[in-house]
Amino acid sequence: MVFRFWATLLLFCLASSAVAGSATLQALRADLGSGSLKPVLARQALVSIPDKLLARWVQDIPIEQFAITGFNQNRARFAARVRLHFVDGRVGFLRLEGEPGPDYRLTGWYDYSSGLELSELIAYGDQFNHGQGKAFLTMLHKRPDAPELATLAADPPVLQALWLAQCSGKPCEEQALAAQAVTDKPALWQLEKALDADLEDYRKISQTLRGALGDDPYLWWLEGQQALLQQRCEWVQADLARAWQRHTEHRLLADVALQCYLAIEPGGTEFLDQLSAALGADTLSAAIRNYYQQQGTPVPTLYQPWTVPGDY
Repeated sequence: MVFRFWATLLLFCLASSAVAGSATLQALRADLGSGSLKPVLARQALVSIPDKLLARWVQDIPIEQFAITGFNQNRARFAARVRLHFVDGRVGFLRLEGEPGPDYRLTGWYDYSSGLELSELIAYGDQFNHGQGKAFLTMLHKRPDAPELATLAADPPVLQALWLAQCSGKPCEEQALAAQAVTDKPALWQLEKALDADLEDYRKISQTLRGALGDDPYLWWLEGQQALLQQRCEWVQADLARAWQRHTEHRLLADVALQCYLAIEPGGTEFLDQLSAALGADTLSAAIRNYYQQQGTPVPTLYQPWTVPGDY
Protein backbone atom coordinates (compact mmCIF):
# COMPACT_ATOMS: atom_id res chain seq x y z
CA MET A 1 0.00 0.00 0.00
CA VAL A 2 -3.37 11.43 1.90
CA PHE A 3 -6.77 9.88 0.95
CA ARG A 4 -8.94 12.49 -0.70
CA PHE A 5 -12.31 13.74 0.50
CA TRP A 6 -15.11 14.58 -1.93
CA ALA A 7 -17.38 17.60 -1.44
CA THR A 8 -20.45 15.39 -1.17
CA LEU A 9 -18.94 13.66 1.83
CA LEU A 10 -18.95 16.91 3.77
CA LEU A 11 -22.67 16.29 4.14
CA PHE A 12 -22.25 12.97 5.88
CA CYS A 13 -18.96 11.95 7.47
CA LEU A 14 -18.08 8.32 7.87
CA ALA A 15 -19.23 6.88 11.16
CA SER A 16 -17.07 4.42 13.08
CA SER A 17 -19.97 2.05 13.52
CA ALA A 18 -22.27 0.71 10.85
CA VAL A 19 -25.89 1.78 10.39
CA ALA A 20 -27.86 -1.04 11.94
CA GLY A 21 -30.08 -3.00 9.59
CA SER A 22 -28.92 -1.23 6.43
CA ALA A 23 -29.82 -3.17 3.31
CA THR A 24 -26.97 -1.39 1.54
CA LEU A 25 -24.50 -2.58 4.16
CA GLN A 26 -25.79 -6.13 3.98
CA ALA A 27 -25.46 -6.18 0.19
CA LEU A 28 -21.96 -4.69 0.35
CA ARG A 29 -20.90 -7.31 2.88
CA ALA A 30 -22.28 -10.06 0.67
CA ASP A 31 -20.42 -8.72 -2.37
CA LEU A 32 -17.11 -8.46 -0.53
CA GLY A 33 -17.70 -11.82 1.11
CA SER A 34 -17.51 -13.42 -2.35
CA GLY A 35 -13.72 -13.07 -2.12
CA SER A 36 -13.59 -10.88 -5.21
CA LEU A 37 -14.01 -7.23 -6.13
CA LYS A 38 -15.97 -8.11 -9.26
CA PRO A 39 -19.43 -8.01 -7.62
CA VAL A 40 -18.67 -4.56 -6.18
CA LEU A 41 -17.34 -3.25 -9.49
CA ALA A 42 -20.44 -4.55 -11.22
CA ARG A 43 -22.44 -2.06 -9.13
CA GLN A 44 -20.76 1.02 -10.62
CA ALA A 45 -23.30 3.35 -12.17
CA LEU A 46 -20.96 5.90 -13.72
CA VAL A 47 -21.21 4.60 -17.24
CA SER A 48 -21.74 1.31 -19.05
CA ILE A 49 -18.32 -0.33 -19.10
CA PRO A 50 -17.60 -3.83 -20.39
CA ASP A 51 -16.45 -6.20 -17.64
CA LYS A 52 -13.35 -6.99 -19.69
CA LEU A 53 -12.25 -3.34 -19.64
CA LEU A 54 -12.94 -3.00 -15.91
CA ALA A 55 -10.78 -6.05 -15.29
CA ARG A 56 -7.92 -4.36 -17.15
CA TRP A 57 -8.24 -1.30 -14.94
CA VAL A 58 -8.63 -2.88 -11.51
CA GLN A 59 -6.68 -5.97 -10.43
CA ASP A 60 -9.02 -8.62 -9.06
CA ILE A 61 -6.75 -9.96 -6.33
CA PRO A 62 -8.55 -12.60 -4.24
CA ILE A 63 -9.78 -11.21 -0.92
CA GLU A 64 -9.04 -13.28 2.19
CA GLN A 65 -11.01 -11.08 4.58
CA PHE A 66 -12.37 -7.56 4.82
CA ALA A 67 -13.60 -4.99 7.32
CA ILE A 68 -16.00 -2.12 6.75
CA THR A 69 -14.36 0.43 9.03
CA GLY A 70 -16.76 3.29 8.33
CA PHE A 71 -20.30 3.46 6.98
CA ASN A 72 -23.07 6.03 6.78
CA GLN A 73 -26.09 6.69 4.64
CA ASN A 74 -29.19 8.80 4.23
CA ARG A 75 -32.07 8.33 1.83
CA ALA A 76 -30.12 9.54 -1.17
CA ARG A 77 -26.49 8.59 -0.56
CA PHE A 78 -24.20 6.18 1.25
CA ALA A 79 -20.47 6.16 1.93
CA ALA A 80 -18.29 3.28 3.07
CA ARG A 81 -14.65 2.89 4.00
CA VAL A 82 -13.36 -0.65 3.46
CA ARG A 83 -10.16 -2.41 4.51
CA LEU A 84 -9.22 -5.37 2.31
CA HIS A 85 -6.88 -8.22 3.26
CA PHE A 86 -5.68 -9.98 0.13
CA VAL A 87 -4.54 -13.60 -0.06
CA ASP A 88 -1.02 -12.49 -1.00
CA GLY A 89 -0.67 -10.75 2.39
CA ARG A 90 -1.20 -7.18 1.24
CA VAL A 91 -3.67 -4.81 2.87
CA GLY A 92 -5.56 -2.12 0.98
CA PHE A 93 -8.25 0.47 1.60
CA LEU A 94 -11.16 1.63 -0.54
CA ARG A 95 -13.64 4.48 -0.29
CA LEU A 96 -17.01 3.72 -1.87
CA GLU A 97 -20.06 5.93 -2.26
CA GLY A 98 -23.26 5.90 -4.20
CA GLU A 99 -27.01 5.32 -4.15
CA PRO A 100 -28.18 3.14 -1.23
CA GLY A 101 -30.42 0.09 -1.19
CA PRO A 102 -30.22 -3.69 -1.61
CA ASP A 103 -29.32 -3.05 -5.25
CA TYR A 104 -26.93 -0.20 -4.37
CA ARG A 105 -25.17 1.61 -7.20
CA LEU A 106 -21.65 3.00 -6.97
CA THR A 107 -20.93 6.51 -8.16
CA GLY A 108 -17.59 6.84 -6.36
CA TRP A 109 -14.64 4.46 -6.01
CA TYR A 110 -11.27 5.49 -4.64
CA ASP A 111 -8.32 3.17 -4.07
CA TYR A 112 -6.19 4.58 -1.27
CA SER A 113 -3.19 2.42 -2.18
CA SER A 114 -2.60 3.82 -5.66
CA GLY A 115 -4.73 6.97 -5.65
CA LEU A 116 -6.85 5.53 -8.48
CA GLU A 117 -10.29 7.12 -8.72
CA LEU A 118 -12.70 5.29 -11.00
CA SER A 119 -14.65 8.40 -12.05
CA GLU A 120 -11.43 10.05 -13.28
CA LEU A 121 -10.49 6.91 -15.17
CA ILE A 122 -13.89 6.78 -16.84
CA ALA A 123 -13.72 10.48 -17.66
CA TYR A 124 -10.49 9.80 -19.57
CA GLY A 125 -12.48 7.08 -21.36
CA ASP A 126 -12.37 7.53 -25.12
CA GLN A 127 -8.81 8.85 -25.03
CA PHE A 128 -7.68 5.28 -24.36
CA ASN A 129 -8.68 4.49 -27.95
CA HIS A 130 -6.19 6.78 -29.69
CA GLY A 131 -3.00 8.79 -29.35
CA GLN A 132 -1.19 8.95 -26.02
CA GLY A 133 -3.92 7.07 -24.16
CA LYS A 134 -3.86 4.12 -26.53
CA ALA A 135 -0.06 4.02 -26.55
CA PHE A 136 0.00 4.11 -22.75
CA LEU A 137 -2.57 1.34 -22.33
CA THR A 138 -0.85 -0.87 -24.93
CA MET A 139 2.56 -0.40 -23.30
CA LEU A 140 1.13 -0.92 -19.82
CA HIS A 141 -0.16 -4.37 -20.68
CA LYS A 142 2.73 -5.46 -22.89
CA ARG A 143 5.71 -3.96 -21.02
CA PRO A 144 4.66 -2.47 -17.66
CA ASP A 145 8.31 -1.87 -16.77
CA ALA A 146 9.09 0.08 -19.94
CA PRO A 147 10.88 3.43 -19.29
CA GLU A 148 8.67 5.05 -21.93
CA LEU A 149 5.68 4.71 -19.63
CA ALA A 150 6.99 7.52 -17.43
CA THR A 151 6.63 9.92 -20.35
CA LEU A 152 3.30 8.52 -21.53
CA ALA A 153 1.87 8.76 -18.01
CA ALA A 154 3.23 12.23 -17.26
CA ASP A 155 -0.22 13.78 -17.68
CA PRO A 156 -2.97 13.42 -16.60
CA PRO A 157 -2.24 12.01 -13.11
CA VAL A 158 -4.92 9.35 -13.51
CA LEU A 159 -2.55 7.48 -15.84
CA GLN A 160 0.15 7.46 -13.16
CA ALA A 161 -2.35 6.06 -10.65
CA LEU A 162 -3.45 3.38 -13.11
CA TRP A 163 0.17 2.39 -13.73
CA LEU A 164 0.79 2.02 -10.01
CA ALA A 165 -2.43 0.09 -9.48
CA GLN A 166 -1.53 -2.35 -12.25
CA CYS A 167 2.01 -2.81 -10.91
CA SER A 168 1.09 -3.24 -7.26
CA GLY A 169 3.06 -6.19 -5.88
CA LYS A 170 4.90 -6.68 -9.19
CA PRO A 171 8.51 -5.93 -10.27
CA CYS A 172 7.37 -2.79 -12.12
CA GLU A 173 6.00 -1.24 -8.91
CA GLU A 174 9.23 0.63 -8.15
CA GLN A 175 9.21 2.38 -11.53
CA ALA A 176 5.52 3.25 -11.27
CA LEU A 177 6.03 4.63 -7.76
CA ALA A 178 8.93 6.82 -8.90
CA ALA A 179 6.70 8.32 -11.60
CA GLN A 180 3.94 9.44 -9.21
CA ALA A 181 3.55 13.21 -9.06
CA VAL A 182 2.72 15.28 -5.99
CA THR A 183 -1.03 15.32 -5.39
CA ASP A 184 -3.46 16.50 -2.75
CA LYS A 185 -5.27 13.17 -2.83
CA PRO A 186 -4.34 10.91 0.09
CA ALA A 187 -2.64 7.68 -0.99
CA LEU A 188 -0.58 5.03 0.77
CA TRP A 189 2.27 5.31 -1.73
CA GLN A 190 2.95 8.80 -0.42
CA LEU A 191 4.24 7.32 2.85
CA GLU A 192 7.25 5.78 1.13
CA LYS A 193 8.16 9.02 -0.61
CA ALA A 194 7.57 11.07 2.53
CA LEU A 195 9.82 8.83 4.64
CA ASP A 196 12.50 9.34 2.01
CA ALA A 197 12.12 13.13 2.18
CA ASP A 198 12.00 14.93 5.50
CA LEU A 199 10.27 14.69 8.86
CA GLU A 200 7.84 17.53 8.21
CA ASP A 201 6.62 15.95 4.96
CA TYR A 202 6.22 12.60 6.64
CA ARG A 203 4.15 14.00 9.51
CA LYS A 204 1.90 15.89 7.13
CA ILE A 205 1.26 12.75 5.03
CA SER A 206 0.74 10.60 8.11
CA GLN A 207 -1.81 13.05 9.53
CA THR A 208 -3.67 13.23 6.24
CA LEU A 209 -3.87 9.46 6.06
CA ARG A 210 -5.16 9.33 9.60
CA GLY A 211 -7.82 11.90 8.78
CA ALA A 212 -8.99 9.81 5.84
CA LEU A 213 -8.75 6.30 7.29
CA GLY A 214 -9.10 6.91 11.01
CA ASP A 215 -7.05 5.29 13.74
CA ASP A 216 -6.80 1.97 11.92
CA PRO A 217 -4.20 -0.40 13.46
CA TYR A 218 -3.39 -1.85 10.04
CA LEU A 219 -2.54 1.61 8.74
CA TRP A 220 -0.10 2.04 11.65
CA TRP A 221 1.27 -1.43 10.92
CA LEU A 222 1.89 -0.53 7.26
CA GLU A 223 3.52 2.72 8.34
CA GLY A 224 5.80 0.87 10.76
CA GLN A 225 6.80 -1.66 8.11
CA GLN A 226 7.74 1.14 5.72
CA ALA A 227 9.72 2.92 8.43
CA LEU A 228 11.68 -0.28 9.10
CA LEU A 229 12.45 -0.72 5.41
CA GLN A 230 13.65 2.86 5.06
CA GLN A 231 15.39 2.96 8.44
CA ARG A 232 13.26 5.82 9.71
CA CYS A 233 12.09 4.29 12.97
CA GLU A 234 13.24 7.28 14.98
CA TRP A 235 10.48 9.27 13.22
CA VAL A 236 7.65 6.86 13.96
CA GLN A 237 8.46 4.73 17.01
CA ALA A 238 6.80 6.93 19.64
CA ASP A 239 3.63 7.17 17.55
CA LEU A 240 3.66 3.41 16.94
CA ALA A 241 3.96 2.73 20.66
CA ARG A 242 1.02 5.01 21.43
CA ALA A 243 -1.01 3.45 18.61
CA TRP A 244 -0.39 -0.02 20.02
CA GLN A 245 -1.51 1.17 23.47
CA ARG A 246 -4.85 2.01 21.84
CA HIS A 247 -4.94 -1.37 20.07
CA THR A 248 -3.27 -3.77 22.50
CA GLU A 249 -5.07 -6.74 20.93
CA HIS A 250 -3.30 -6.18 17.60
CA ARG A 251 -0.28 -8.51 17.53
CA LEU A 252 1.06 -7.36 14.15
CA LEU A 253 1.13 -3.78 15.39
CA ALA A 254 2.85 -4.88 18.59
CA ASP A 255 5.49 -6.69 16.54
CA VAL A 256 6.30 -3.77 14.24
CA ALA A 257 6.27 -1.32 17.17
CA LEU A 258 8.75 -3.54 19.04
CA GLN A 259 11.03 -3.87 16.01
CA CYS A 260 11.08 -0.09 15.50
CA TYR A 261 11.75 0.36 19.21
CA LEU A 262 14.73 -2.00 19.03
CA ALA A 263 15.99 -0.45 15.78
CA ILE A 264 16.78 2.90 17.38
CA GLU A 265 19.35 3.69 20.06
CA PRO A 266 18.59 1.97 23.38
CA GLY A 267 16.61 4.23 25.68
CA GLY A 268 14.12 3.62 28.47
CA THR A 269 12.38 0.30 29.01
CA GLU A 270 8.84 1.38 29.90
CA PHE A 271 7.53 0.20 26.55
CA LEU A 272 9.04 -3.25 27.11
CA ASP A 273 7.27 -3.41 30.47
CA GLN A 274 3.97 -2.61 28.76
CA LEU A 275 4.53 -5.23 26.06
CA SER A 276 5.49 -7.81 28.66
CA ALA A 277 2.33 -7.18 30.66
CA ALA A 278 0.12 -7.46 27.56
CA LEU A 279 1.85 -10.26 25.63
CA GLY A 280 3.60 -12.22 28.36
CA ALA A 281 7.27 -12.35 29.32
CA ASP A 282 8.00 -15.47 27.28
CA THR A 283 6.52 -14.04 24.08
CA LEU A 284 8.42 -10.78 24.45
CA SER A 285 11.75 -12.42 25.26
CA ALA A 286 11.47 -14.67 22.19
CA ALA A 287 10.65 -11.66 19.99
CA ILE A 288 13.64 -9.68 21.26
CA ARG A 289 16.05 -12.59 20.81
CA ASN A 290 14.72 -13.25 17.33
CA TYR A 291 15.11 -9.60 16.30
CA TYR A 292 18.79 -9.43 17.27
CA GLN A 293 19.52 -12.86 15.78
CA GLN A 294 18.16 -11.63 12.46
CA GLN A 295 20.28 -8.50 12.74
CA GLY A 296 23.37 -10.57 13.59
CA THR A 297 24.14 -8.34 16.57
CA PRO A 298 24.22 -8.98 20.34
CA VAL A 299 21.36 -7.87 22.56
CA PRO A 300 22.24 -4.50 24.18
CA THR A 301 23.02 -4.80 27.86
CA LEU A 302 20.02 -2.64 28.74
CA TYR A 303 17.62 -5.12 27.12
CA GLN A 304 19.22 -8.39 28.26
CA PRO A 305 16.94 -8.82 31.31
CA TRP A 306 13.96 -9.01 28.91
CA THR A 307 15.50 -11.93 27.02
CA VAL A 308 15.21 -14.33 29.95
CA PRO A 309 11.77 -15.96 29.73
CA GLY A 310 9.57 -15.30 32.73
CA ASP A 311 12.43 -13.70 34.67
CA TYR A 312 11.25 -10.08 34.95
